[in-house]
Amino acid sequence: MSSFEIWAVILGLTVITFITRGFFLLMGERIELSETLQNALRYAPAAALVAIIAPEMFFTEGPNELEINSAYFWGGICSIIAFWLTKSMLLTIILGMLAFTAIRLVLA
Repeated sequence: MSSFEIWAVILGLTVITFITRGFFLLMGERIELSETLQNALRYAPAAALVAIIAPEMFFTEGPNELEINSAYFWGGICSIIAFWLTKSMLLTIILGMLAFTAIRLVLA
């Protein structure tokens, strides 16, 4: 790739990112989102977080190998259970990290 192509890609991705992320800010009050769409958008951060964490939690050995004997898997399961029972984000993080560390030390 030439230097020009690299800068063209960087500039193009910058413009695309600016447009997609700033669309609602740029349009202001000219576009009114329906209540259904606004409710659906509330789940976007949680969905993005799950999309990032779930593959690391379940597939630590490779993309096609489900690994349940990993500290990531059991730390994640402990975190899910902790949040389900307590609804406390801080306690979820603490219990998940404790489980992850303990299992990592046992498996090592």
